[in-house]
Amino acid sequence: MIDNAAVLSFAGSVFRTVALALLAVSLLAALPLTATRVARRFFEVVSLAGEDARGAHVRVLGAPEAAALDAIRRAIPAGGDYLLLDGGEEWQGSTYWVRFELAPRRARYVGRLSELAGPARRPWSLPAGPRWVVIAFPHHPAVLLDRDDFLRRMAVSHGPG
Repeated sequence: MIDNAAVLSFAGSVFRTVALALLAVSLLAALPLTATRVARRFFEVVSLAGEDARGAHVRVLGAPEAAALDAIRRAIPAGGDYLLLDGGEEWQGSTYWVRFELAPRRARYVGRLSELAGPARRPWSLPAGPRWVVIAFPHHPAVLLDRDDFLRRMAVSHGPG
């Protein structure tokens, strides 16, 4: 007669041994790739050691974008308001980044520049309030314009209202 407990015990130990062997093989197979990734990341971090916040800002955004945002920060006081326009043709979220970068200044979102320029929005007008207009572009630096200058440019480029 076959002892079921002995058979099950033997099958269980074989299964555990095979599972442990498969785990060891998968870890050994992943080790070279993991070591390569860790070494690459380590050298990336070492090359950035000592970088200040301004250097990181320029590295992430690019020099033109960082310079444009710095100029906008200097023009609009920290507690000031500005009108924010999306200069992209389709929604890409550039207004979120500009708004984040210009905080604590308060943004009043007006809409997409292409929609504002349509014939339905003539005569050219903006909501009452802030003196400054910031246009956020997805692949170019943000632009700061005086409200009157913005309205003049709209009238020149798209005809009178």
